[in-house]
Amino acid sequence: MSNLRIDLEKRPASLLLFFVLVLAVMAFALTLDRTFLMDQQNYLALFREAPTLEWTTTFAEGGSFIKDLIVGLFSEEFLWHVWTTIFGYLLDPYTAVVVLVGALNGLIVLAAKKLPSPTLAIVLWIAIPVGLADIGLLQLRQGFAFAIMLFVALRYSKPTLGAFIAAMVHTTFTVAFAFAFIGWMFRKQPISALCAILIAAFAGAYGGGVLFDMFGGRRLLEYTASEGATSLNYVFAGLILVGPSVHWILTSPLEARELFPERVLTSLAFIHVGATMFTIFSFFFFPLGAGRVGYLTELMLIPMLPALALRRGRPLTLWVASSVGLYLVYLVGESYLTGVYRVYS
Repeated sequence: MSNLRIDLEKRPASLLLFFVLVLAVMAFALTLDRTFLMDQQNYLALFREAPTLEWTTTFAEGGSFIKDLIVGLFSEEFLWHVWTTIFGYLLDPYTAVVVLVGALNGLIVLAAKKLPSPTLAIVLWIAIPVGLADIGLLQLRQGFAFAIMLFVALRYSKPTLGAFIAAMVHTTFTVAFAFAFIGWMFRKQPISALCAILIAAFAGAYGGGVLFDMFGGRRLLEYTASEGATSLNYVFAGLILVGPSVHWILTSPLEARELFPERVLTSLAFIHVGATMFTIFSFFFFPLGAGRVGYLTELMLIPMLPALALRRGRPLTLWVASSVGLYLVYLVGESYLTGVYRVYS
């Protein structure tokens, strides 16, 4: 399947557009005046306080060091604290935040370069409301985790490892890791994988409250059970946006399932389906889960919509891509009118 990958080097216009978009994204992200950005003060405080190593005390609060350490790797986001500690020590807080912004956007760009349609991936990163305007500039911990997952998946062909590392940066990616692992176990049986993922998504949503009480860490003090509740439109939107991933999985050629990019994109598709179904089930059983994981429903379009270039020529592919494209036009327009892209509070 690698021979089907669209080669930018053979398309000068696409190559030029790709680099123009990349330069625009990086220039905007790195030169933006962050003084009055939402959550800016929180990140400055994180980089300022992390070198004191007070966060390490959270790994020994339950009385069992080994158990607390294993659970804390995810619930307390160990790698995130390591990052903030190192860069908080080496740089002043403002510079450390800018470096983080540059790193996460740079990882997105490097990951996009491996997709069948890199330019479309960057356009989606810019246009999707929870993309650049949100996790690319403001909610940096989520953005960093997402960028790591995509980068490791697409550059090193290890999506499960990417989700595992991302889960130690932001807890919500534990969900992504679970679905990536299930997809890996049933990688030669896509229908069985989809069934297992649906069961796991339902079980996770149904038992979400219990799991959050057990592993929510310090977030137990920050979030109430009703936080993150979403409208029914959110559910219907998820069913539309998951279309490319379902189509990709069901049309995956048997002989190509172990090859790049088919194998990696199929794993990312399983994450997309799982996260979307978890969000939908959580709407009814665990509202907090719907709000905290729901952003992956949109973000996973960044790798999966360009992937449909490898399915071009199929009437159903065109229909799926067109349906998602029309909804994205509506979503971007509505988001613009409601001020979602406004980065200043």
